[in-house]
Amino acid sequence: PKQAVADDHSPSHPSAAAAAAAAGAKSQESVSVWKLLSHPATWAIIIVNIVNHWGYFIYLNWMPSYFSKALGFDLRSSSFLSLLPWLVMAVGSSAAGFLADSLIAAGNSVTLVRKAVQSVSMLIPAAALLILANPAITPPVAVAAMTIALGVTSLGQAGFVANMSDIAPKQAGQMFGLCNTFGCLSGIMGVLSVGFVVEATGSFVPVFQITAALYVFA
Repeated sequence: PKQAVADDHSPSHPSAAAAAAAAGAKSQESVSVWKLLSHPATWAIIIVNIVNHWGYFIYLNWMPSYFSKALGFDLRSSSFLSLLPWLVMAVGSSAAGFLADSLIAAGNSVTLVRKAVQSVSMLIPAAALLILANPAITPPVAVAAMTIALGVTSLGQAGFVANMSDIAPKQAGQMFGLCNTFGCLSGIMGVLSVGFVVEATGSFVPVFQITAALYVFA
């Protein structure tokens, strides 16, 4: 009996090995939020997430109003045209992954690919928003610029979003939840801010200018 007890607790026993493996996995995966926040890479992702969600929530909530009030489209037209940028974004999100994987497979470093894709996903939309900030813009150009802004932003799925798994593969879920918390708070503030700005100025121009500046900063 004594030998049996010893065997049950020996490192080579299956149950003991399983328990040790589980404990090891738990110790590796259990990382506090403060530990994640202590790394500059985490804050880089958080900042980009804040800016991304600022723009994303503004598009989501205010695009129909912009098409209707600023461009003079009727409700049916503004509803259809508001859908177009999101369709492009859906395609872009999937294409971003294939693009990034192809670049990495071609021998480019993961860091270079993430930074390059993320930069494109912010700088091109910034330029599109500055076009939208022109008070004399025509409706077709406005729709094209809005589609480009939202569609190209989707490349960030292969940038800051994928980068969470690069820098913290065992804590990717924690990273996503943490960064998205900051992002969602930013989105809420963005939607509220647009309401105040448009009411005070009667124009979406300052909104586009501010968002473009944030994209360049990110």
